[in-house]
Amino acid sequence: MAPKIVYITGFRQHAGKTVASIGLISLLRKYISPEKIGYIKPVGQELIQLSGGAKVDKDVKVIEKFCGIPDMKLEDLSPVQLGSGFTKSYLKNSDKDKISGEFASSIKASFESMSNKDIIIAEGTGHPGVGGIVRMSNAHVGNLIGADILYISGGGIGKALDMLEVDLSYFLYMKSNVRGILFNRLIPNKISTVKEFITERLLQEMYPGFKDPLSIYGYLPSIKDLPNPSMAVVKKHLKEAKVFGDPETEPWHQTCRSIKIISLQEEYLDLEKFLHSGDIVVIAAGSRGRIKKIIEYSNKLSKPIGGLVISCVIPERGLKDENLMEINKSKIPTLLLEDNTQTVERKLFYTFENTKIQLYDKKKIREIEDMFNEHFQMEKFMEHFLN
Repeated sequence: MAPKIVYITGFRQHAGKTVASIGLISLLRKYISPEKIGYIKPVGQELIQLSGGAKVDKDVKVIEKFCGIPDMKLEDLSPVQLGSGFTKSYLKNSDKDKISGEFASSIKASFESMSNKDIIIAEGTGHPGVGGIVRMSNAHVGNLIGADILYISGGGIGKALDMLEVDLSYFLYMKSNVRGILFNRLIPNKISTVKEFITERLLQEMYPGFKDPLSIYGYLPSIKDLPNPSMAVVKKHLKEAKVFGDPETEPWHQTCRSIKIISLQEEYLDLEKFLHSGDIVVIAAGSRGRIKKIIEYSNKLSKPIGGLVISCVIPERGLKDENLMEINKSKIPTLLLEDNTQTVERKLFYTFENTKIQLYDKKKIREIEDMFNEHFQMEKFMEHFLN
């Protein structure tokens, strides 16, 4: 018997597809032997290189590390890789059908390599239409592999319904088999209101065209700090920054709390009210006294601040030697940039909105597993998807 294929897609990049894959696999292991569970990222964009030289999507490595699936052949699990510049080269190619056909064949071959599995979790990429130009959108891939689709929606009521209108209409147009919806990152005290207004009955009335009636499999609350980056992730996004410290050490891997911009003069700083453990501090390089005061305050906390991002650094001047010595002694992860504070702030907010699970995020994995244990309707999922 061919494996059941569950294709997880969502309303945008970083909607929670990897979170859903991790949470779902953790629950499946209670019902199915891990050897009978498969995972694949059919279309990947954020690639890492394996020790043998092959490249795979980063999410494949995350699943291998944390989900307890034995004998994963990583090189087979990221068959289509759409790296930077691919779209332009594809559009210039005179034989586009050949390229799309080769992609389809690669995906099919990857699934055939897991024919001994009972269920395969296939993780989509970006929003439903990503990859459509090469006929590798989430809808195209879902149809190609004959999958039942679990769609990840954002929170709210009006906003969520707007997302569903666009995306489910696209899946209907493509004749894809969306089986159900999982709402993610809901404000905890508003979950009951969302449950009241967005019901299965409403969705089935709005979208009656799917092969099976739409079901809802959970309303997941937002988890504090789950989407937040570490300073190691911030470093990757701020590629032009000068690194002060060792990004491979533990302080660089701690999840940061929030972004705090320091602009007040030193004598007016009330750090106890404003600054907390885990915060990323953005401050211009010109004030030796303010930087010193922040470091001294961080040293007194039970857990230090998450990091320093120092803007407006003049290359030929750098920082004062005294500041550098204080930073080095404190072991606070620090990045130095020439950019002005406003530009740095914008880049940091983008990083907070676009952070993925990292290979060192053990605490986040436990939080995801606990959340799915409590909020995901697993028995209902098993009845609908595996029968």
